[in-house]
This record gives sequence, C-alpha cells and structure tokens, in this order.
Amino acid sequence: MSPQTETPELRPAAGESVEPERKARPQQGVGRRMLGLASSAAVIALLAGAAYWGHHTGWTFTAPGHGAGKNDDPSSTNRIASVRFGQAVPTAARLPSSLQRSAAIEFESSEAVSAAGIDITPAWREPMTEAVTANGELGFDPARVARLSPRSPGPAWRVLKAMGDKVRAGEVMALIDAGEVGKAKAEYQQALVQVRLKRQVFENLKGVGQAASAQRVREAEAAFKDAEVKLLGAEQALANLGLPVRASEVASLSPDEVARRIRLLGVSEVVEEGTSVTANLLPVRAPFDGVVLNADVVAGEVVNVTTVLFLVVDPSQLWLTLHVSPGNARRVTVGREVRFRPDGLNEDAVGKVTWIGTAADEATRTVPVRVELANKTGQLRASTFGKGRVILREERDALLVPQDAVQTIDGTPIVFVRDPEFLKAGGKKAFSVRPVRVGANDSQNREIISGLESGEVVATKGSGLLLDEFKRSLPARQAGE
Repeated sequence: MSPQTETPELRPAAGESVEPERKARPQQGVGRRMLGLASSAAVIALLAGAAYWGHHTGWTFTAPGHGAGKNDDPSSTNRIASVRFGQAVPTAARLPSSLQRSAAIEFESSEAVSAAGIDITPAWREPMTEAVTANGELGFDPARVARLSPRSPGPAWRVLKAMGDKVRAGEVMALIDAGEVGKAKAEYQQALVQVRLKRQVFENLKGVGQAASAQRVREAEAAFKDAEVKLLGAEQALANLGLPVRASEVASLSPDEVARRIRLLGVSEVVEEGTSVTANLLPVRAPFDGVVLNADVVAGEVVNVTTVLFLVVDPSQLWLTLHVSPGNARRVTVGREVRFRPDGLNEDAVGKVTWIGTAADEATRTVPVRVELANKTGQLRASTFGKGRVILREERDALLVPQDAVQTIDGTPIVFVRDPEFLKAGGKKAFSVRPVRVGANDSQNREIISGLESGEVVATKGSGLLLDEFKRSLPARQAGE
C-alpha cells in the first residue's frame, strides 16, 4: 500500500495565538435605504388619504358608474330607493346646503313603494286654528267660596241644610242656641225702654216752662241723650251678631209687642209665630247663591266661633289654571280666548285669560295661566283635568297636511311630494323633496303656508323612512361636488 498523503496540520508556533476566521457581511447601499423610507411614507400617505375620504363620505362606498347626482348603489340591501339630485332651486340662497338642489327619491316600482310602507294623502283646505295647548285643572273661584262659622258659641239647635243642597243668598242654614244672643236682646229692650222714659221726662220738663229750672231741664236732656247712646250700642251689638234692628222700626210698638218681635229676631222665617222657643236663637245664613259642598254639624253639637259648619260654593263660575311651558307663555296675553275641554266631555267651555303668572311653578316648571269660565249649566266640575287651547289665530281657508307628513332637516321643514306621473304607465315612482313654510298645528294636522299646492299628494306614514334615505345620500353628493 502506498502511503496516503496527508495535509499537514498547521499548528501555532509556541507563543502564538490564532484568531477565528470572520465571514464577510454584505454592505447595504444608500439606494436600498432610500427605497425603504419611501415605501413607509407611501403607506402612511395611503392610510391618511383613506381616513380623509372616509370622513367626508361617511365611509360609504360608491359602486362603479355612480357619481354625484345619484345615491349609493340602489341594489344594496340597505337601500330601498335611489336619490337623484337636479338643478339648484330658485330659493337656494335662503336654504341650507342640503336643500339647495332639487332632489327626488325614486323607487323601482309602485309595489316597492307599498312594500316600504309609504302612505299618501293629498293636501286639502279647511279652517285651521293656531293655539297654545296646555293641560289645565278646574277650581272654584276663591271669591265664591265661603266657610261658615257661628258668630257666637253654643249648641246647634236645628240644622236645616245638608251637603249637596242648593241655597239662596240670606237663607237660614242652621240655628245656634247662643246665650250671648239672649243677653244682647235683653239689653236692647232695656235701652229702648230707657230711651222712651228719658224722652218723656225731658219733654215734660220742657212743657212746664218756667216752673222747671234750667238745670233740671239740662239734666233731663243729658239723661235722654245718654239713653239714646246706649240704645245705639245695643243695636250695634245685635247687628254684630247678624240680627239688625232699628228703633224706628219698633217705635210705635208696645213693650210687649217689642219683646215678641225681638224674641224671634232673625229666625221668624224658619220658626212659626207662637212657637215656644228660646230667645237665644242665632241664625247661620248663606252669603250668596250656591251649593253646600260640605256640612260638618249636627243638631245638639256644641260649636264655637272657630268651628266651620258649612262650606258653600258658587259653581256658576270657575277658575281654570293652565300649565303653560315658558316658551309658549310668551305668546299668551290677557284677554285671549280660551277653549277648554274637560276629560270625559265632548264640548268646549269658552272663557278669557285674566291673569298670567309672573313666575314658573317650582315643581312643574310651567307658568300658570288663569282663565274664568262660566258654568251656568253646571256641567263643569271643580278639581277635574282637561286640555285647554289659548287661541292665537284662526285661518278660515288653510292648506293642511297630516302632522306626520312634515319632516325637518337642518332646521328646515320639508314634505315628500309624489311625482305627478306616478300613476301613469312608465311614470316615475318618485317623491320630490320640497321645502315648505309651516304655520298653525293641532294634534293631527299642520298648516302649510307656502311651498305646496292644494291637491298635491304627500307621503305621510313612512315619510321618516324617505328622510333617512335622503340624509344617507347627502355625503355621497357632497363628495362628488
């Protein structure tokens, strides 16, 4: 065998060291670095542009072939119709940007309109009333409410009226056995007798002439005047008890006749002549025509001057308090006609505004408005609620549409008017966006002052859906301009 040739192994000489072999690294050129920076900048610019475009278009993607003047893809499952824009409207300068060009919401067919739930109605003319509407509550006029108490304490001798009874002004409602009354009557009779005696003495002394001294005449005159003053005081005491009497009325009566008359003073219409009754009877009388709302006394009950025996009200005129919002309260003035319909009635009560509150109620934050209502028939009931209307304006021939036909965009009211060719074969199944000026309104209808003609057909139910479609089209239109 021939010996194999071996590569001699290099070994370091004594005292030498060997470093490991280093691999060469490729150098990055300046061009590649510039290319990387440019790529990053392009990505950032692309993202910024997408964000700007999405912000101004509402992130709405437009199908190829669709541009300004059309809405997004009408075949999209999120859209029910196409929105097409036309020329600038004549009054564009006075309208918001969303309404400065004519627009129409187009459907593929009349069936699509029905499927979308769009109802229609033609505008019509009839009388219309502009009014401020507010909830209200009926109450009694405080000047026509009386809480009756006796003028002197004592037991109730007889009760003549009960709750719900009608009373006339001055009618006796109850009799009170008051000892103070008997005492006042006795003092009056005594004063009356003293006046008669003193007068007689004075007249007799004056008649004898010189036989009576001047001093005696003056003393007799003074006594007579003093008796007259006491009689006036006795009359006033009876008047304070509601039992007026004048000396001139009984001047010609004998003392016995005076006593019989005074005994039944003020109660003769309810106590028969000759009836054996006490002279202490004090009548409680109705102050005006009305109805007994409450009677809180029974015969034999001891009452005093603070006890309310009867509550009498006059329901022929009531107060209505309307709770008006502060904004509407500025439109209400004193003297305005008010029509109020209580809950459960089909007729309006008519009255006038007599007072407007100077401050809002702390609980409801509404302004109280007072109205006086006549109630001769008695149909109105106090403490009942209802709805009142303060009449501001009445239009005899107003153009009206239902309330739900009027929508608002950018603060401007609009209606959706059906295309005149809608019912014709091949006619556009579209609704035009029409800015209008509105006037009075009630719970159901709205007055159109301008922007619409009588007989034009507008969308009612479903008009909100048309408004949504119109709003969704605005970003795409603005982006294309």
